[in-house]
Amino acid sequence: MQTTDAARFPRAARPAARPAAYPPAHPSARRPGFVLTYSPTVVVGFLCLLGAALLPMLGSKGALVFLLAGAGLIAMRPGATIAAMGRNWLIVALALWCLCSFTWSDYPGVTVRYGVQLLLTVMIGITLADRLPPAIFVKLVLVAQLMASLASFATGRSRGDGGGYLGIYASKNALAAASGILVIAAVAVLFDRRATRLWRVLALAGLAAGGMLLLMAKSTGAILAVGGTVGVFGLLYVLRRLDGPVRLAVVALATLLVAVVTVILTGMFDELSQAFLSATGKDLTLTGRTELWATAFGEIARHPFAGTGYQAFWVVGNQLAEQLWAEFGIETRTGFNFHNTLISNAVEIGLIGITIQAVLFYGALWAMLSWTIRSPGAGSIFFALFMVRQFVLMQVELVFFFQFDFSSIITIVAICHAAGFRQAARAVDRMPRAAYGRAGRAGSFAAAAGRGNRPSWPASIHAPSSNQWPRARRPIRRDG
Repeated sequence: MQTTDAARFPRAARPAARPAAYPPAHPSARRPGFVLTYSPTVVVGFLCLLGAALLPMLGSKGALVFLLAGAGLIAMRPGATIAAMGRNWLIVALALWCLCSFTWSDYPGVTVRYGVQLLLTVMIGITLADRLPPAIFVKLVLVAQLMASLASFATGRSRGDGGGYLGIYASKNALAAASGILVIAAVAVLFDRRATRLWRVLALAGLAAGGMLLLMAKSTGAILAVGGTVGVFGLLYVLRRLDGPVRLAVVALATLLVAVVTVILTGMFDELSQAFLSATGKDLTLTGRTELWATAFGEIARHPFAGTGYQAFWVVGNQLAEQLWAEFGIETRTGFNFHNTLISNAVEIGLIGITIQAVLFYGALWAMLSWTIRSPGAGSIFFALFMVRQFVLMQVELVFFFQFDFSSIITIVAICHAAGFRQAARAVDRMPRAAYGRAGRAGSFAAAAGRGNRPSWPASIHAPSSNQWPRARRPIRRDG
């Protein structure tokens, strides 16, 4: 006697009855016209990201779109948002620390305003991570950033001195940073085996647009960051094909090679410095960064643990900030920083604040690299490349954490997914080898990582893909 699938796999849920709102199954009985299937969560999440991506062009209107869409996303399932904030309590604590710094801030009104906005940004970022599967998130980032790049092409704005293209952004570095995100998202989608032809075409368009804008911006740091990110991706692609002992040996040899090259380059510093100066037109102190850092270290020495207050240094009226603006010719007195993320943030939120930031960021960086090696997909590739890019840029730029900032939002989402990865990896590592079933260790990892509100399918029956990791919810679909 032939057994049914339900008899062989009793844990597999039987298909739910088709709701009355769906079109009849028989083709001849279907309603005429175009049928659109969509997810309200994805639509609202996209509006949220689009508002942040177009913020340089829309200003306060873009921030309003981001906040309204984020509030709508939270209102759909407020209990789930509260639970997600509990799971990611450390980043919430960081936002609260920034807000509470108004009690000792040199400009308490400024700190309260931006601290509240940062807290709202963190809440929405955590909600995006909880509601959107990673593969869906990276596709939304691709489309939102592609639309922003098209808007940049349409404006035709460039610097008056010919120093680079601006687009919709206030500086060439901001344009280069946004273009780098577009390139990374496009690469992640292109290397995703599950991507459809339409998404591959969009990814190719994003890669072309992002690459063109990156070159037009003439930002040396951003170009080097993207180049280094692509190099790391190549290393990850090789490592995932190797066994554990061989992988460890390759990592050790790569580390030794980097150390040897560093020693050699150190002995050639003068020659390389002159070559860098001739090729880029930069000065040997990287646009005066060493002078800025000396000033920053002086401020850190004055307020070592608590800082001057969140975003309470670069304020009009602050005597030291005014001197630096005048010295470096910043007539707008905006958009300037100490050109190093941890140094800049240490000035504002002290050593306590940057310690929390370092734990969050470096923990997420390591988790994303491990996730890509163990279970590559659009989401894992994107977050790994993005965090590597952040690591490179944070040495010479200020990359997190800001209110309503697109890059900061992605960083928050990456930190949340890193926590989910570590939980899933521990669950799989505790499983006995015999429990892997036909799907193997990778399939069991995907199944464990896919848990949330999803049923706990045995790995040999069904394993949610890595694109659905880590807390993918049941899709909300509507037809008509």
